[in-house]
Amino acid sequence: MTPQPTAAITTDPTRLTLRVEHTAPLLDLPVLDIWQVQIQAEGNPVGSLRAVRALYGGGPQNGAYTWNEGCSVMDGVPSLDLAAAAEQDLFPEEDKQLADLRSRLSAWGGFCAVVAEQLLSDEAVGLREWGSRNVLVFDQFSLSAPWNDPVTTACVISSVVGQAAAGDFLLVFPAGTVTGGGDTALLEAGGRLLWAEQYTDHLYCLDTKFDQGEGTAEAWELMLSRVRR
Repeated sequence: MTPQPTAAITTDPTRLTLRVEHTAPLLDLPVLDIWQVQIQAEGNPVGSLRAVRALYGGGPQNGAYTWNEGCSVMDGVPSLDLAAAAEQDLFPEEDKQLADLRSRLSAWGGFCAVVAEQLLSDEAVGLREWGSRNVLVFDQFSLSAPWNDPVTTACVISSVVGQAAAGDFLLVFPAGTVTGGGDTALLEAGGRLLWAEQYTDHLYCLDTKFDQGEGTAEAWELMLSRVRR
């Protein structure tokens, strides 16, 4: 069957679904893993999102999260299983784990390398300023019309966070001026709608350890209002 053109697809947000490919090492400690998300409308691809998860503080406990292969964006605000990540109050002077995490994240290049330099380097105060020790970097995003708006973007991000970031995480978004990675301006707008704040000229950050979810609730209320019309 020939796929319908995007323009012919209804803009009803209940038709949006997410398909997720999670890549992680089988035998090694999953210090860094990848969440590749395809955004679909009525089964037709309309966008994509990639999140790189960097685990410093121990990450989610076993069974802390699950993801069904087909997940509706309109399932509502995802409920987080706040399985406690291993907390570390102080960074050792010579932190081999942080150095390894910085090296692995930097190896991905692009925005991930910027995050590694500005959050995880010895010269930057970076991660020491935040309550969360694990990082979820949103570095690639695209979304076709008529879905390409900050509300839909924020709700897609929220759904991914609910599955990939159980426990405390620092969510990192590129500023719209960052080149590469698709529509960084829309990714920034979605992050800001969730109440991410500018940290540097290139980074917006949201610490889920202290976030009360007001931005997430507002984004989902705006999305749901479209259904009620």
